[in-house]
Amino acid sequence: MKNKFLISFLIFLSLGSIVVANDLEEATGLYNEAIDLYKQDEVERSLELFNQAIEIKPDFYEAHYNLAQILMSLDKDEEAFKVLEKLVKLRPDDYESLYNIGRIQHKRGYLLSAHEYLSKIPKSAPQYESARLLISKIEKRQLELNLEAKIKEHKVIVDSLGKIKGIELEEISAPSGVATDGRGNIYVASFTENVIYKVSTSGQKKVFSKSALIKGPVGIAIDKNDNIYVANYSANNIVRITPDWQASIFADVEKPYCIFYDSEHNRLYVTAQSINKLLKFDI
Repeated sequence: MKNKFLISFLIFLSLGSIVVANDLEEATGLYNEAIDLYKQDEVERSLELFNQAIEIKPDFYEAHYNLAQILMSLDKDEEAFKVLEKLVKLRPDDYESLYNIGRIQHKRGYLLSAHEYLSKIPKSAPQYESARLLISKIEKRQLELNLEAKIKEHKVIVDSLGKIKGIELEEISAPSGVATDGRGNIYVASFTENVIYKVSTSGQKKVFSKSALIKGPVGIAIDKNDNIYVANYSANNIVRITPDWQASIFADVEKPYCIFYDSEHNRLYVTAQSINKLLKFDI
């Protein structure tokens, strides 16, 4: 087994209490013996001694750290999760442990919990980019699960071979663009009604926006702040609708059709049919 992750610990005797110093010395002795046993592949005995060291000195960070690393290497995820939680309590800025908790919870299928822990990692941390990649996977999987739930709750349209052709959520006149927000709600544009409908995760349909600015909506997209962008084909513009239903003209575009939001660069791409161009807008 690899042991490169084991970290050493030195005793500092400048403690104010002899009792505390004695406890530290005893805990450190067990700790160092645990490292030696691990190097000899005496893994179970090594785990026992790390736990004994922690019983004597509950805030023994290094013992918690090594214990967690060994448990993770053995795929003992539930036990590792509990130890990692203690590590984060001892050192809230231990972003390595936060990332490992998120990774374990994702592996165990606890997506919301994983997302919560990973979101606490700041941009300044070395683990930030890895955390963002995992968050993206979690959000994608959550959307898939939401869709699976909708399939179970609503009428499924199948062809003669039994293949799924669509899901009948609610009847919408001349539906055109469709997009989802970060919570799994679905937004559908009605070209003939000049309306943006919202279909909740429970399948309930309601009018989200019937602004006078919306005229012949086709494509729609939603940014990371849940602002909705509508390609107004008949009005030759892009309309932005905020989460509190405030609509305004975002940009003038001749016959906008498809619209796509690039979350990585916070950017909109719009196809303009009348001029045969793809347009880019930084948000």
